[in-house]
Amino acid sequence: MRNMQDRQLSLLNLFSQKETGSMPDSVFSRSILFILTKNAIFLTFLLVTCVLIAKNFPLDTESEYWFTVCWWKHLTGWDCPGCGLSRAVICFFRGDLSRSWEYHPYGIPVSFLGIFLFGLRWNISKSEWKKFLNGKNFGIFSWVFLLGLFVWYFQKQFLN
Repeated sequence: MRNMQDRQLSLLNLFSQKETGSMPDSVFSRSILFILTKNAIFLTFLLVTCVLIAKNFPLDTESEYWFTVCWWKHLTGWDCPGCGLSRAVICFFRGDLSRSWEYHPYGIPVSFLGIFLFGLRWNISKSEWKKFLNGKNFGIFSWVFLLGLFVWYFQKQFLN
């Protein structure tokens, strides 16, 4: 975590040097490009890792040996609101978007959201992360997301 704070401080120092005119434009541009490239390399590594894991993860859900640990399914016999979400994310990272949508329509947005939040967490400090999670916008987004999930579940379970 110390390394991330150092990178943020170096970025702030670059901006302050640029503002005071003590740094030429070419050095400033190269410094910003280096920092952005480093983040792009990390995000590319993250995406490649997710794709490789998804490609090698078995997804034999139709076999007689498939089991579930979902307490909702065991209690009610119905699929839970999140049923199929893991399989949808795995299919998303495999590049099979239609199958991802079939398993769970929230798999695609959850995948993008996971990448975004992981990248964000990697680039901000612990206190900023806590502030982000406790913020009003994140709370509203979370409630709207959950409400949408349960509306979709109700429609799937009772109106089809």
